[in-house]
Amino acid sequence: MTAAAVRRGLLAGVLAGLLAGLLSFTIGEPRVQDAIRLEEAAAAVENAAVAPPTFEVTRPAQRVGLVVGLVLYGLAVGTLFAVASAWAVGRVGGSDWQRSLKLGAAAVGALVLLPALKYPPNPPAVGDPATVGQRTTLFLGLAAIGVLLALAGWAAARQLAASRLPAPVRQTLVGVGVVAVAAAVLVALPTIREPVRLPADLLWSFRLASVATQATLYGGTALIFGLLAVRARAPATVP
Repeated sequence: MTAAAVRRGLLAGVLAGLLAGLLSFTIGEPRVQDAIRLEEAAAAVENAAVAPPTFEVTRPAQRVGLVVGLVLYGLAVGTLFAVASAWAVGRVGGSDWQRSLKLGAAAVGALVLLPALKYPPNPPAVGDPATVGQRTTLFLGLAAIGVLLALAGWAAARQLAASRLPAPVRQTLVGVGVVAVAAAVLVALPTIREPVRLPADLLWSFRLASVATQATLYGGTALIFGLLAVRARAPATVP
């Protein structure tokens, strides 16, 4: 892995983190603010003698921290993506662009979509604070399983490539196998039943915004990294 690849990964991660932060600020933060208002209103009704909750960190500071945090997180994602891209050379077929797309799709599927199907993100006023640790552990465990499942699918595809089966049949077998194992994992993992004190449309709007933000971070890193890799390999124009 060259220093140029790491630089591409860092730049891709920063830009993708900035895009994800702006997206979350636009479509996610309004849902969070709505949830906070409902939580405060419910608390006031239940116990009018208790003063409404205050935040040690103000909401404007939280919004700025959201964007800054995603940019910093994008640095880590970009670095890891550069390492994964270096590993994929010679192991994952296709050009630099195609390889980046494949890695990005695997990352979004394993780290975003699969965990969200079982343990979706919750806004304020949803969930029991006592189960935060358990939910976090299960979420991270499911993400790790998703990565292992993606690697298993890649290994199965390489094994089937040596057979005489046509490509559509091989790809269908791998796809069906990955989906079947993922479904079995989702069914086997424990389900956490938690109180929901929000309208259904607000809850789903928040969850969709959260998933879109994460997908933008991982998918955007892959797209920008691929574009930078293609640009780096393009022949220089001599005046």
